Amino acid sequence: MKMHGEATKAGRTRLRASRRGRAWGRFRSGGLRGRAGFLLAVGGLLLGLVTVPASAAPVAGPGGGGDGWVLSTSDTAENYSPTFVGNGYLAARVPAAGHGYSTMPIVTQSELAGFYGAPAAGQEERASLPAWTTLGFGRGGDVYGIEGWSCGFGQLCPTAYGKVSGGAFLESSHPGSIVGSYLAGLNSNDTPTVGGGGVIPVRNAPAGPATLAVRYGNGSGSPQTIHIGVNGAFRQLSVPSLASWDDWAVVTVPVTLNAGANTLEVTVTEGDTARVNVDYLALYPDGAQPPTQIAPATVGTTTKYRQSMDLRTGLLTTSFDWTSPAGDTTSLAYEVNANRADGHLGTVSVQAVPHWSGTATVVDEFDGRGLDHASTTDPRVDGKTATLSQTVVSNGNLVTAGLNSVLRIGGKTVPTQAIADPGDGGAGQRATFPVRAGEPLRITKYVGVASSVDTDRPLAAATPQQAAAKTAAHAAADGYQRALARNRDAWSRLWQSSISIPGDPTMTTQVHASMFYLLASVRAGVVWSASPGGLSSDGYSGHVFWDTETWMYPALLAQYPDIAADANTYRQQRLPAAQAAAAALSTPDHPIKGAKFPWQSALTGKETTPDWSPDGKQEIHINSDIALAQWQYYEASGDKTWLRDKAWPVLQGIADYWATRAVPDPAGGYAIRDVKGPDEYHDNVDNSVTTNAGAQASLRIAIRAAGMLGRAADPAWHKVADGLKIPVDTTTNIHPEFDGYSGQTIKQADVTLLQYPLAVPMSPGLAQNDLDYYQQRTDLDGPSMTDAIATIAGAALGSRGCDVYTSLRKSADPYLAAPFDQWYETRTGGAFDFTTGQGGYLQEFLYGFTGLRWGTDAVTVDPFLPPQLPGVDLTGIKWHGRSFDLSVGARTTKLTLRSGPPLPVRVGSGSDDVRQVRPGTVLQVPTRHPAGDATNCGS
Repeated sequence: MKMHGEATKAGRTRLRASRRGRAWGRFRSGGLRGRAGFLLAVGGLLLGLVTVPASAAPVAGPGGGGDGWVLSTSDTAENYSPTFVGNGYLAARVPAAGHGYSTMPIVTQSELAGFYGAPAAGQEERASLPAWTTLGFGRGGDVYGIEGWSCGFGQLCPTAYGKVSGGAFLESSHPGSIVGSYLAGLNSNDTPTVGGGGVIPVRNAPAGPATLAVRYGNGSGSPQTIHIGVNGAFRQLSVPSLASWDDWAVVTVPVTLNAGANTLEVTVTEGDTARVNVDYLALYPDGAQPPTQIAPATVGTTTKYRQSMDLRTGLLTTSFDWTSPAGDTTSLAYEVNANRADGHLGTVSVQAVPHWSGTATVVDEFDGRGLDHASTTDPRVDGKTATLSQTVVSNGNLVTAGLNSVLRIGGKTVPTQAIADPGDGGAGQRATFPVRAGEPLRITKYVGVASSVDTDRPLAAATPQQAAAKTAAHAAADGYQRALARNRDAWSRLWQSSISIPGDPTMTTQVHASMFYLLASVRAGVVWSASPGGLSSDGYSGHVFWDTETWMYPALLAQYPDIAADANTYRQQRLPAAQAAAAALSTPDHPIKGAKFPWQSALTGKETTPDWSPDGKQEIHINSDIALAQWQYYEASGDKTWLRDKAWPVLQGIADYWATRAVPDPAGGYAIRDVKGPDEYHDNVDNSVTTNAGAQASLRIAIRAAGMLGRAADPAWHKVADGLKIPVDTTTNIHPEFDGYSGQTIKQADVTLLQYPLAVPMSPGLAQNDLDYYQQRTDLDGPSMTDAIATIAGAALGSRGCDVYTSLRKSADPYLAAPFDQWYETRTGGAFDFTTGQGGYLQEFLYGFTGLRWGTDAVTVDPFLPPQLPGVDLTGIKWHGRSFDLSVGARTTKLTLRSGPPLPVRVGSGSDDVRQVRPGTVLQVPTRHPAGDATNCGS
């Protein structure tokens, strides 16, 4: 694999992804999902990888209360990954500073549902807004958290803290840099990035001669050149090659400085080769020892720091005392929230207590450094109303968004002035006013956001900017406490459905956090399906994969069917694009009918998998994932009108596709050739058992739906469904993954999906053999959701000993990041925050330990509990207009019907024992346990 300047076009795209600290595998087919990802992992050449901090154990911080709802930290120096706030429409990752924008340790992006752009060449991808969370307070030019960072003379100046531009970017895939990130992209695809580079301002320098140290990485095999500038005077610098890209070295350059402020630059000019990474610059006196102190990321110093996320309300609070470079100390307490009651509203509020008297400065910004795949226009400040506005247009003019911020100080309007154009697409306003020492003051910005593709508001009623302005102005008029109260009430209604582990607050918090981050990325009425990173970032380009239908959607369906329904609506609205895709595959020799949904989907429903990847053509199991999700909603809701008007066209289109995509097998029956199953380490296989089983299930779902609706089922559906083979190797008594499979390493759950969610009939012995066989052959560095299937399937089987509990632990522990219980995609990093893994984890509690399964005539419960779990309590489960609770206990499981007509419950999988539970009554059934000794399962 070539690196940096030798990167291929695909590799260059992945490298570029890492500049934003994004998940490895922005384009899923070329990342950890495909064969290339496997080879790279083996070789250790992980491009664009977000790396899990060492010993990143999830811990509820002091002050969390042990109630399973609050996560806190007082130390962001180690094991810290910033969390995000979201309401299912608007979201923002918030750095340790408590507001604003940062590149470290993970870029803090601001996302908006449906906000996609299209580059001049390439596929649709999620665009990012300017960071809307910036709100600074201070005196004069010393304003907390506002751009103006500088490095001290005699300090190590990380390039990650400077201003990067011109096509250069930050990279984090190579170890050993001083802050985990460094300047890269100075050469891409063997082409120097002319004009690309970084700028670092240095303060407090003495006039005269000094030494400039440059720490660099160069594994190219030959010397490389870049240009170094001091106060606008440039010279070419040649740096020797090192043993590998993971090595670093320092070269020094004599320079002459001005007294006070100086500007250092790294840049690429014509003639430079520039295949080099730059970690830091440092200025120090001639003849002196090189410095060792790393310049802090922010100006000034902080003490008494604490950051807390309240999962009950989605409110992120960061409090500390800040001492400015001039010596002024202010107590600050920030609160950042994406309002759950109003998806178009975000608030940033700071309680400031200055320990000084004088003239204070407040800066309200839309920070353009957060922009990605978009540009901004028409920045405006209405000083009389303290209103800042800006329009954001995604690449290709696909979507227009309006941003509007109304600033209030002490609940009042203080006149503002526009700040100077920062030149990065941002905009801002500034207010000044007198303060007295010890007198607290609340400063709040109310941010309204709307776009041209909103699905939860009448688009004809107002332009995005008008709608955004209306949201911000109304919230400011109502006041901050009312906005918080509405947000609190909206979350409280959602948390009427919950999952908890009695007696285990740590696991309970992990479960609450997983559901919180999933809910933060989706909401009812916003018909944009979730990507593998949710709204936490533009990881995987914000594309929609099978992750939604197979991993996230079932976790929502049980307790939030109104939210889950929108994932189905997203597919239904894009049926015409899927029909066009199927038609485009049709040839005279092999006509294709129906609908082929894209492996990667975005705005339009067209295939957005990169052209260089085979996945768009081969991962056709996505069709079955979609069909199953549509059917599951009908099973859970019983809404036959929805089935007829909304789901049926999708089910029919998918059935027609499978009936024509399958081909007659010379040995009899039907085959599906040249595919890739969920195991993405193996391309171009025939008869992927999971693909075949999914196609068979889709055809039979369509047949059943047709019968319910009085529609005619195509005879070909019956013929192909019955003819598709689900082979069993009689020697090993397992399902071989595909024709010719001989025990190779696989990436993730594949064959085991036959048991759940596909429910393919098989003997318990065969099912257990599949679990055991493929567990031994699954890559430990694969994604986090695999073991969730082992847990759910093992619970259904009543697997022996420690199997189920071990799978439960393996499905979560290696992937959780401190301090806010977010998820990485793999043990070594990957997509973050990985909502796919969270969805799988939640399904273990919803469907694994309860044995809960949907049916058109009844729900099934078949509880199972390892002895290490004291129990599992679930509230607010929905089925056919009813709401019920389940409490899985060590000996007995209780089902309580809270509302609705009597509930038919099938006791035991496949049982004929159906009982009617009346409102307010409790059904008790015995809880199953593992066979054999399950008490010594390790820590």
